[in-house]
Formats: sequence, structure tokens, C-alpha cells
Amino acid sequence: MASSASGSSLGEAEGSISTTSARSAQRTGGLASRGQMWAIVLASGAAAAVVSWLAGELAHGAFKPRLFLVTSMGVSALEPSRESQRAADLKNSTFVFAILGGVTGLAMGLAGGLAVRSPARSLKVGLGALGVGALVGALASLALVPLFFRELIPDTNDLLSPILIHGGIWTAIGAVGGIAFAIGMGKSMRRFADAIAGACFGAVLATIIYHALAAAVFPAAKSTDALANTAMVRFLAMSLVPILVAIGAATGAQGGFIRSTSDAPDH
Repeated sequence: MASSASGSSLGEAEGSISTTSARSAQRTGGLASRGQMWAIVLASGAAAAVVSWLAGELAHGAFKPRLFLVTSMGVSALEPSRESQRAADLKNSTFVFAILGGVTGLAMGLAGGLAVRSPARSLKVGLGALGVGALVGALASLALVPLFFRELIPDTNDLLSPILIHGGIWTAIGAVGGIAFAIGMGKSMRRFADAIAGACFGAVLATIIYHALAAAVFPAAKSTDALANTAMVRFLAMSLVPILVAIGAATGAQGGFIRSTSDAPDH
């Protein structure tokens, strides 16, 4: 009889635990494991890197400078003026960084939603972040790229100025990525700041690594310009930013994830 009572109590306890776990799983909306979340984040960052670079290469040089007839030593030729070349460079840089911002935002929104196994929210946040990221990337470029043309970087050995300019543009893009990831995961406001800070830190780190590697390995690639003059160095920029932004955003957002996998995402 005692054995029967003990078995009954054990059964009730197991049932209670099972019910609690089920309710917890329901609250989390199917929160992925830590390993699965990192797989999603890294895959999204890598995909964003490839797509950003390929799209950026297709867009590279889309805007041509206006040409003027120049005669020198009896020889006439059509050449761009300094002003027309800078105008074209600004448009091309803005186009490329808008692509980087849009693709990074899309990838981070998708990653956040997929991390909680919510395809609908993933798609909704991703598409929203695509537009916002492209807009932020374009506006940041329009504001900061002209600084490259104001003789602020007369020395190609000066890495601080281009780091600050590129860092400003890419940090703005990183902030959008962090926000998109946090919204996609349904994190509370206290986690938004962590995700944004982590993403921005990733963008700053990407900027420093990009300029350090480009200066050391590709010194003739003009990495201190808004856009480098070789595809390999442009790939370096377009891959470092989304990958490190993704890692930074996930690291910041997973504070609550590490403490309790049963915490519910905020809807």
C-alpha cells in the first residue's frame, strides 16, 4: 500500500514536471538550443557576407563620372573632373553600403526569428530590417563618405581617419542588425541594448581588422578609400561586417538565453 502511494506520488511529480516543461516550451515558442542558435547566427552571417559581396560587385561602378573634353599638349581626351569623379564615387559607395545594410538587416532579422523557431516572425522582421538597413546604410554613407574627399586622409599610412569614417557607417548598419536580431528573438527591452551594443562592437572590430589586414596584405588596394580598388579587399569588408555583427548581436542577446532557457520571448 505504501509502495502504491509512493508510486502514485512519483507519477504525480513526473506529470507535474512534464506539464511545467510543456508550458515552458510553449512560452518560449520553441526556443532553439544554444548550439542551434549559434549555427543559425553563423550561417546567416556567412550568407549575408556572400550575398552582400556579390551584389556589391554587380553594383560596383554603376555610376560613371561625367566626362569633359581636356586638351593637353595638342592631344584631346575625355576625362572626369575631380568633382564629377567624387560625385560618382559617393553614389557608388552609397549604393554598395545600402546593399550591405539591407542584407545585414535581413539576415539578422531572419536569424532572430529562426532562433525561436518562428518562421513568420523571421520573415516579417527580416523584410522590415532589409528596408531599414538599406536606408540607414545609404544615409550614413551620404553623411560620412564625403569626408574621404576633404583631404582628411592625405597620407595612405593614416589608418585612423578611414577607420573612423568606415566605422561610423558600419556601426550604424550594425545597430540595425542588433535591433533586428533582438526583435526577431522577441527579447525584452533590457536585451535590446545588449544586442545593439554587441552588434556595434562587432562592426567596430570588423573595421579595425579590415584596415589592419588590408594595409598589411594588400597595400596597393586603396583600402583607405570609401571602396577599395580590388574585389578581394572589397570581399574582406563585405564579409567581416555581417559576420562580426551577427556574432556580436548574438553574444549580447544571449544573456537571458544563458541564464534560463525557459524564459519566454516577449511578444
